[in-house]
Amino acid sequence: MRKFVALALTAFALASCATTSPKNETANNYLPPPPPQTPLDRKLAGSMPQELPLSAPVNPNSLDKCTRYLLFTDQYISAADYPEAEEELHKAEAYCSPNDPRLNYMRAVLLDNDEKYKEAYHYYYLAAKGYIKEGKLDEAFKCYSGMVSINPNGKEVKELKHYFEDEDY
Repeated sequence: MRKFVALALTAFALASCATTSPKNETANNYLPPPPPQTPLDRKLAGSMPQELPLSAPVNPNSLDKCTRYLLFTDQYISAADYPEAEEELHKAEAYCSPNDPRLNYMRAVLLDNDEKYKEAYHYYYLAAKGYIKEGKLDEAFKCYSGMVSINPNGKEVKELKHYFEDEDY
């Protein structure tokens, strides 16, 4: 009796695994088109697969030109393609206000990478002041951190320090 039950269960398992339900081929016709590739996507297409941070997909064409070019600049910086990032930053400068803290932060990052620390420090400071004026302390802290890494004893660092002496920082 045990052999019969084991044989019946095995036959049932094999039969259930061997049968598949037919796929609905028309479902593939209703998928939306893929979003346009960003500079980071193009840069990473030829590189080794790696884990990337997940972010909500954004259609770059729906953004204003300043934000769009700054987004592309940020993506090129993330992909360590600094010459392309500089090109995108120059495009952004045509559309952004010179006092835009996002623009000043991107300038500072690129100057920091080029080891032009005095200029980078200046732009980190301008960006930090702009972010503080907007009430964006998390972004201002990134700028402050860049300043501290360049000149921890600078008078501008001491000026901004009181914003970041909280337990959160």
